[in-house]
Amino acid sequence: MTQPYRPATWSAIRACADAVEASFARSGLLLTMGGEPTFIPYDPQGPEWNTAALGPTKLDYARRFARQLITDAYPGSVILETSGKHYPGEPLPRWALLVQWRADGQPLWKDITRLRGDTQKGRHTLKHASAVITALAKKLSVSAAGILPAHDQAAPEAGAGFVLPLDHDGSAWISDNWRAALKQDSAVLFPGESLIGLRLPLGGLGEKNLRRALTVEVREGAVTIFIPPLTVEAYFELIPAIESVFTALKLRDAVLAGYAPPTDPRLPTIGYASDPGVIEVNLAVCNDWTDYDLQLTRLYAASEKTGLTARKLQFNGRETGTGGGAHLVFGGPLGLASPFFTFPALLPSAIRYFQHHPALSYAFTGQYMGPSSQAPRIDESTFEALYELEIACQGAEQFGSPQNYALFDLLFRDLLMDRSGNTHRAEISVDKLWNPFAGNGRLGLVEFRAFETHPDRAAMSVAALLVRAIFARLAADPLKAPFIRWAGELHDKFFLPAFVWQDLAAICADLNAHGIPFELEWLRPLWEFRFPKCGEFAFTTTPPGKSKAKPLTYTIGFRQALEAWPLLGEQPNGAGTSRSVDASMDRIEASVSDPAALELGVLLVNGYPCEFRALDAADALPAAAAGIRYRAFFLNPALHPHVPVHAPLLVEWVDKATLTVVAAARWHVWNPRGVPYTSRPTAPKAARERFNERWETWPHTVGQPRFIPKIDFPPEGRHTLDLRRYPAQAR
Repeated sequence: MTQPYRPATWSAIRACADAVEASFARSGLLLTMGGEPTFIPYDPQGPEWNTAALGPTKLDYARRFARQLITDAYPGSVILETSGKHYPGEPLPRWALLVQWRADGQPLWKDITRLRGDTQKGRHTLKHASAVITALAKKLSVSAAGILPAHDQAAPEAGAGFVLPLDHDGSAWISDNWRAALKQDSAVLFPGESLIGLRLPLGGLGEKNLRRALTVEVREGAVTIFIPPLTVEAYFELIPAIESVFTALKLRDAVLAGYAPPTDPRLPTIGYASDPGVIEVNLAVCNDWTDYDLQLTRLYAASEKTGLTARKLQFNGRETGTGGGAHLVFGGPLGLASPFFTFPALLPSAIRYFQHHPALSYAFTGQYMGPSSQAPRIDESTFEALYELEIACQGAEQFGSPQNYALFDLLFRDLLMDRSGNTHRAEISVDKLWNPFAGNGRLGLVEFRAFETHPDRAAMSVAALLVRAIFARLAADPLKAPFIRWAGELHDKFFLPAFVWQDLAAICADLNAHGIPFELEWLRPLWEFRFPKCGEFAFTTTPPGKSKAKPLTYTIGFRQALEAWPLLGEQPNGAGTSRSVDASMDRIEASVSDPAALELGVLLVNGYPCEFRALDAADALPAAAAGIRYRAFFLNPALHPHVPVHAPLLVEWVDKATLTVVAAARWHVWNPRGVPYTSRPTAPKAARERFNERWETWPHTVGQPRFIPKIDFPPEGRHTLDLRRYPAQAR
């Protein structure tokens, strides 16, 4: 499926992708890509699908999702359950599932039904676990004498599972007998809820004892094997051996867990992670955009069959992404130097390009954006950040190749971050470039985090192609222009859809000037999704002084615009403190396609005039636009608690000649009836109906006289009427 693109358009998009790869070939640059699309159920219920990382149904969805993907697209793959992210305050690491296959096409695991595909309680017992570990020792030609029963300290009489010391010396499997060192015939586990493979009494072993072990236990009625750290070669031997044991014992619905081998191009991997509110999927390394698009196609198809989607429908009809990030990741082929090291000007050029084009920061991200979000721009942090970053970019461009990777990483690590110093929370994150403080930090990767998962796979692919095309342009012609000091104009102007579209047009023109035929209209579906149309009204008038002239009809259009949610101060929360954001503000845009309309009338919102700002003349762009910022609902705590709720907005077009209202409407945050919705919309069509009903034609003030007050537009708000600055008026 290539919706929302026609087949001819999709063919042109593929041709553009070919041109991008040809540009890379001329530059001699090998650039891989990946991403982190996120998914939720069609009817997301409970904290696990809103704010919590874990919950009662998320692992079940992930297992079914992974199995469906293997069945449809990656036969011969195995599912390994391992530890994921571990954050302060969380007792255990989150779970993660890895779908892994052999790059050479040989099957790693033949029958996926032998692995657990849900979270239903199984029927396995410790007898099954004993049979598995005994048969596996025989299969690997190691002594079964090394097998130890394991038990918890609090329940020595109850068996917890079995332990087999195990490693591979490069030619054969080796084992050990821990009884003498432990001075008993069983392994006493450390207290906890983790797999027994993570709670072994390794401190009691002698210096010469083998410290790696495979364990087998029963969890939720499912035989669970814990795999120790191994090389890829040993892993390739062990996984089929385990399956052969399962086959011989007629065992199904078991779980493989433990350590994955080190990252290796021979073992492509797609990861499923438990993230707040979503299931995050980490794509396998993609050599080009075609690989990326193919993985997305397979992933979206499997998610749909599993009952998952990349779309969230809000109660008031607003349609958004999942709320989790999609995050585009770029780097180099595994085993080779990252292009960010071999082409020292590439990262500085990308930083400059994104800073020059705010549309890349705001057109594709989620609702939570701005200085306190997960992906703040560098110029949304501190005043001096751009000045310091200019020095860092110059330093990077002076590096030779090869270079000191750690020093190169440090050039940006303390600048590309949020206000609190979090290097992961940045629009352009170098957390995995050459980070010495993270186990997976030295991968030569740069992550672009201002991209939310789009509900439509093809649109998500086009957004990724745009960024890849920008890299091709920068590799051929690095950007060295100084940073732009946007100041207050950054949010005031580029939170409005018309100016975002204008900036996207400039990017596409630049790409075409560099031989990359990327068409602006390909971004239309993403822009329309990001900035849905609220409504419009039209008025018909005769040009002044031309009473016999043909009446002209003008249209004023309104779209959803963007709004940043500011982070509030700390507040006591139990034994600690917490911080919240003020999500009570919203913004819409009014635009006109014919500048002559502005000579004839004035747009009033709640009695105050908007100031339209002209756009550069170009096809498909409005002539002028104005932003309207307002308090959508009451929230406590919030900034400026004295400011009242401004919704519903009363928008009126006032004729300058007669100072009377000739067209009017009201824009509601909720439905005009003010009654609560009992549930979320069940489908996009139903959501759109709710969104549309928030625009209410308002004939009650048409014909009334209006006084047009004179108000100020400060330097930080030239493009936007901010209703917080003025007294509320009756309406």
